[in-house]
Amino acid sequence: MEIAEIASFLARHEPFASLPDPLREALSRAIEIRYFPRGSSVIEAGETNAHLGIIRSGAVELRLGGTELSARLGEGQCFGYPSLLRDGIARNAVVAREDTLLYRLPAKNFRALNEKSEAFRAFFIADENARLRKAVSRLETMREGAGSGPAQVEVGALLRRRDVISAHPETPIRDAARLMTDADVSTLPLIADGRLVGIVTDKDLRRRVLGAGRSADAPVETIMTADPITVGADTDMLSAMLTMSERNIHHLPVTDPDDALIGVLGASDLLNRFGTSAVHVVSRVRAAADAEAVAEATDRLPQALIHLVDSGVDAEHVSRFVSSIGEAAHQRLLTLAEDALGTPPAPFALAIFGSLARQEQALGSDQDNGFVFGDGYDPDAHDDYFSELAARLSDGLNAAGYVYCPGDIMATNTRYRKGAADWMADYDRWISTPDPDAILNATIFFDLRGIAGETDLVDALRDDIYAKARDNGIFLSFVARAAAKNRVPLGFFRTFLLDHDEREGDVLDLKLQAIAPIVDIARVYALAGGIAAANTKARLAACASEGVIGEEAAADLADCFDFVRGVRFRHQADQIRAGDPPTNKLAPASLSRFEREHLKDAFKVIREQLDAVGRAYAGGIT
Repeated sequence: MEIAEIASFLARHEPFASLPDPLREALSRAIEIRYFPRGSSVIEAGETNAHLGIIRSGAVELRLGGTELSARLGEGQCFGYPSLLRDGIARNAVVAREDTLLYRLPAKNFRALNEKSEAFRAFFIADENARLRKAVSRLETMREGAGSGPAQVEVGALLRRRDVISAHPETPIRDAARLMTDADVSTLPLIADGRLVGIVTDKDLRRRVLGAGRSADAPVETIMTADPITVGADTDMLSAMLTMSERNIHHLPVTDPDDALIGVLGASDLLNRFGTSAVHVVSRVRAAADAEAVAEATDRLPQALIHLVDSGVDAEHVSRFVSSIGEAAHQRLLTLAEDALGTPPAPFALAIFGSLARQEQALGSDQDNGFVFGDGYDPDAHDDYFSELAARLSDGLNAAGYVYCPGDIMATNTRYRKGAADWMADYDRWISTPDPDAILNATIFFDLRGIAGETDLVDALRDDIYAKARDNGIFLSFVARAAAKNRVPLGFFRTFLLDHDEREGDVLDLKLQAIAPIVDIARVYALAGGIAAANTKARLAACASEGVIGEEAAADLADCFDFVRGVRFRHQADQIRAGDPPTNKLAPASLSRFEREHLKDAFKVIREQLDAVGRAYAGGIT
């Protein structure tokens, strides 16, 4: 009876839950049971430790060197393993915080199991960083093992035409069009000296020949897209899909290492193989005839998300796909508005801020945008046009599911519709004379990207901002302190500190409590290094490369970011399937044991890195 009770308890807690039943039962027979009254010593610092402690009930405190409180542990948690993995000497004193019943596994059994089970050994790696990295690796292995998702299938497996119809660049347009008609293809690769040099589509024939009044006797190279984007036959479909979505292309030539054409991958190939995908949502958005059609297209986004998650697509690529749809909606609505209002009277760029600028959108994002004007902009003469343009853009985005920004960060607000010099004046003020409250509200503007119009206006602005920020230690300290205000929802007992939501109850807010802190940390390091990348993982990689952050710390944060976003996307997919609106909030009870334990690891890593960025740039004030 007692052995069965021990085995039942172990089956509810990792790492024992993952062990085979016979191994767990044998382990249960080796366990000793000890009772410790409140306040009594379990292990003294400096003494030899002979057991792995497993808390059956009650709680204990770990005190480094016997004095400094380092952790509090509760039911199901283990202690004593660092000394068993080293020299057997306990660094922490362990004291019963309340009346406590312990299961104690002798050191010889712990070490034997450590040798026998890789999963058991991995769990007791001393730091959470390494454990979390193994969890991310495990998820990647599971995706690879699925075998049939877009991350596993190579584009070569989808090519239907092995004998590709092609032409020489000097072929007359008339003959090229006839060749496409006879072969019933919408894309014609152009080959010279055995190499792909260009590509022509039926859209090129309409726009560059019929629409432009060009002679059909001219060489087809005069209308081709030269040096088109290509992929190799061994490229996975996930990467090919993302290239199509972000570059707004429907055909992707596939070449060998010598640039010889193997075939052409079409968006229809993806639809036939993978069904609803982000690529087709993007295509529908870009083909929309009006704002209503844009909204109808983006209505397909939730199903596209479910498809991506069920296909085993990793969190970074899911974010990129979701962002490509949001970006396409902005661009198409702006084009439709310009078509209705006429040619813009002055050069301008549509700038986006926040998660879309970082290419890290999830479902339920609002809109954050502005106009940056170039030389020649006259507010008195031109603002009526741009005011109406902004209104049409903002209203269209709201109808398409990108709700109005609660903080009014939209081009409809004159504060965010101005010349490049005026924008730079704002950044100068934030950087040169920082104010804590202003910085807290302004950090979103340091994640910016131009996606339409004269985007070089935004590129130049961003480069100037980051060059200026790098040299201002006071500004960096304010940004670091703003980051340090993030509250990590993990208590002393490795229990979650929950927020109460009137509709959803006691929940974790993954966006505010896990994703935002990592974004903030990466932004601080990017500003400190003068690195103008917007994407969080790109920032971490670039900062590690430049020595602004340690490589291990950057890798830990990237792993946290991937893991937490993966949990969020799976949660949102489940909400959509249940008919509920997708949110960033979830109840811990809805998490799997694997997710729950490694989410705690992620929160601990985030807290440590918030402390580190505070020490580096905020004078240790965290």
